[in-house]
Amino acid sequence: MDGATQDHRSRATVAAVALAIAAVLSLFSNPVHADDSKSCAVPANLLRSPYPLPHVAARLALGEPVKVVALGSSSTEGVGASSTAASYPSQFQAELQRLWPRNRITVVNKGVSGEQSQQMVGRFERDVIAEKPDLLIWQTGTNSALHDGDIERFVAEVDWGLDRAREAGIDVLLMTPQFSPRFEKVRNKTTYLHNLATIGAVNGTPVLRRYEMMKHWLDSGQMTPEEMINSDGLHLTDRSYHCLGVAAARMVVALATAPAKPIPAPALTVSVTARPR
Repeated sequence: MDGATQDHRSRATVAAVALAIAAVLSLFSNPVHADDSKSCAVPANLLRSPYPLPHVAARLALGEPVKVVALGSSSTEGVGASSTAASYPSQFQAELQRLWPRNRITVVNKGVSGEQSQQMVGRFERDVIAEKPDLLIWQTGTNSALHDGDIERFVAEVDWGLDRAREAGIDVLLMTPQFSPRFEKVRNKTTYLHNLATIGAVNGTPVLRRYEMMKHWLDSGQMTPEEMINSDGLHLTDRSYHCLGVAAARMVVALATAPAKPIPAPALTVSVTARPR
């Protein structure tokens, strides 16, 4: 081996080692890979709901594959993320697979930027029902609020979607709008947040309270506004998409593995004339 070849291989080896060290160091410097127990923490009550996910729970108990459809607008599609892999549905799938290693997890991203609830229900049959998922995560309300949409129409459309999913045997997790400078300026933002919570309660559907989660990340100092929201004042960053996916996965696991609450037996009444002798 001549000196030039040996010198070239030595430089290549040094370069490879340097790249490897840089990759390892990036795991510690990149907030997306930080300790999730600290960087993505939310109060336990934000991950709770009195409404379970029975179809997902059944698949989980049997060790069967679990399919999820993520329906929504730009923050489901992943606008603002550095790549598709950094979107919340991708991060949700990764965390759910980590928590459920025995089950093969598939998440289908059906986010379309700019859509309101009427466009989502318009493609419900194709993008939700035809996919035959076990779970639908439905992110909605942001664009309707930003465009000052008809709140009664919004409620009716979400109600219709929940009814259709129930008919098809699909569990649903509703997701509220995000906390962001642009959403904060919406005149009736509280109305949308309140109505989504009410729709969930009336339909027995759990609600992922993204708005409150994001406020907590700011108030607790886990993220700065710049770390959580892109420069457009609306969309999430890689870091907040990651934490949203992690929080959603933890909520789904909690709702699908919690012991079912016993349903009290109905009181039996027997009329005097019908009483057996």
